[in-house]
Amino acid sequence: MIDPSTPRALAIVGPTAAGKSALALELACRFDLPILCCDSVQVFRGLDIGSAKPSHEDQIARRHFGLDLVDPDQDFSAGHYAGYARALLEREGPAIVCGGTGLYLRATGWSHSGDDRPSSDGPRKDDHGVERERFEQMWFDREAADAGAVHRALVEIDPVTAGQIHARNVVRAVRALWLCEREGEPISELRRREPPRTLVDLMLVVIDPGVEPVDRAIAARCDAMLAAGWIAEVEKLCAAGYDARHKSMRSLGYREILEHLAGAKSLDATRDAITHATRQYARRQRTYFRHQFRNLLPPEQIVHIEASHACPQAKIAAFLERRSA
Repeated sequence: MIDPSTPRALAIVGPTAAGKSALALELACRFDLPILCCDSVQVFRGLDIGSAKPSHEDQIARRHFGLDLVDPDQDFSAGHYAGYARALLEREGPAIVCGGTGLYLRATGWSHSGDDRPSSDGPRKDDHGVERERFEQMWFDREAADAGAVHRALVEIDPVTAGQIHARNVVRAVRALWLCEREGEPISELRRREPPRTLVDLMLVVIDPGVEPVDRAIAARCDAMLAAGWIAEVEKLCAAGYDARHKSMRSLGYREILEHLAGAKSLDATRDAITHATRQYARRQRTYFRHQFRNLLPPEQIVHIEASHACPQAKIAAFLERRSA
């Protein structure tokens, strides 16, 4: 039984370009709630077009939180986001959480043994700050010299955790290596001994129109972003001193445009690379949201829909009011 005082939120999740933002805005207006964006790129100032930040008009329609929290050269982890998000929910009350960064949502809703230390006031160096930066840079350098080195190392240290991380997701694999290093044992073993505690009462609405409709939406959105000035946005960030050294600039799409600006890819090839990588990312998101929350939430608090019109608004209202549907 969850304590009635536990903060609660409705989370709209699913693969990229599935229609999450439009549905979140519709529900936020329907239930008079703010929107808490849950996106690991939207937290960075200046990364606007490529992260599909809500429009100025949408931000006027409903209050949005979780945007533009840090500069592109600052560190921001799932722990930082969790601290920020929980403090916001405690202060503001229920909200619509919208985004595709499942790791951020999981860190917000549950306390996981060994995870990044959360902070309610944004990014902050902990006692391991400099040590962690050196550790991560060492592994990023190894990966650059030997593709796959990070994931292979994680397989040796913690095969259970490695099995939950895609071999090409270097950022997550490095993070897992750091957690194992910090705790002095496989992080999966620590989590086995200490199950997660619920910190936010969540209801999940997973919207997914299907692989082919999402793939088409991804291609159309990529074209729209490029037409809206995405390349100029990256040029402006580079002129401000941000480049591939910074984790934010290695985000999906931004890294491909950096390669284009360096002369490594034509514009057409860049567009194709972004579309392909985004489709692969959508498939990983689809898998993540299908499996990662099943053992954390009761079945009645996870709803899968293909379109916004199928959203069970009466059930959502009952959850937000803490009563039976």
